[in-house]
Formats: sequence, structure tokens, C-alpha cells
Amino acid sequence: MKTLFFIFMVLCMINLCFPKFGWYLRYGWLVHGESEPSKSYMVMVRMSSLFMLLIAFTLAMA
Repeated sequence: MKTLFFIFMVLCMINLCFPKFGWYLRYGWLVHGESEPSKSYMVMVRMSSLFMLLIAFTLAMA
């Protein structure tokens, strides 16, 4: 269980620090040419990653 928690935390931190990385893994390879994620997408990804980190820390402390 601790290993799964650690993997989840690392993925959330990567997504929080580098949201474009997740976009390129999911959508970037489908699009040819110059394409970037929108600013609203970047904000939502960072907010959801931060929210998930807070939930994970809360559950870990309980």
C-alpha cells in the first residue's frame, strides 16, 4: 500500500510541476505540428493535482 501511495504522490508532483508533460503523453502525440495546451488546461491540471495531493496527505495522516 505504501508503494502505491508513493507512486501516486510522485505522479501528482510531476503533474503539478510539469503539466505539459501529461498533455504531451495524452494528446501531444496525436497532433502534428506546433500545438500547446491552453492556459486554462494548465491551471485546471495544477489545481486538480494540488487537490489530489492534499487529499492523499490527509488520508495518509489519518
